[in-house]
Amino acid sequence: MTTEDDGEEPLLPEAVRSLPYSWDLGFIWPPETEESQKNLAYARAVLEACLPPAPLTAPEPPPEVILKFLGQDASWPEWTQIRHVLRERMPYALCVTRERMAEAEAECARRGFDTTDFTERWTVRISAWIAEQVLYWCGLMVDDTAAITPWAMELAERCAQRGMAAEQAVWALRNTAEVPQSREALARLAADEALPPEIRELAAQELA
Repeated sequence: MTTEDDGEEPLLPEAVRSLPYSWDLGFIWPPETEESQKNLAYARAVLEACLPPAPLTAPEPPPEVILKFLGQDASWPEWTQIRHVLRERMPYALCVTRERMAEAEAECARRGFDTTDFTERWTVRISAWIAEQVLYWCGLMVDDTAAITPWAMELAERCAQRGMAAEQAVWALRNTAEVPQSREALARLAADEALPPEIRELAAQELA
């Protein structure tokens, strides 16, 4: 891993840089992660740090490829190949630096991949993958919903509104639907015509 002492410029917020889970494993929080005040506070800090200040121009991250829908002759989407290049150079959030991003961009350009707005696009995308896993842990793995109410519901709603890990944000709300704040957030998302139809529909399904 790398640190600022190595002379590299970090691209992710400080709270996100200390994430101990590797990208090779998808930034997944282990199921046995303790529901301690420390871990819950850290989850909140990471979500707050990953949240973009305004809605993204396009939702992030892109949907994962489902092999059975890919087809025998279809090739993997280009972004999955770029992700592989990035993972090799940035195995942990701490390694997401401007210097390593530039190296990855040069390699992707060499392979003929689209490198438009490379650093900005991929920094946001990496943040979105990290946010997805925090939302998954909060929404599905945390049993004590009182410990994450109302901040987890508020942050999940804001993520969905801003296109940051929006689908997982809605699932986090659906998985905690016994909490009034979650159902209220789902109702607002279902009625928000500024959101993509699939996100509104996903929110509405829990209210039916």
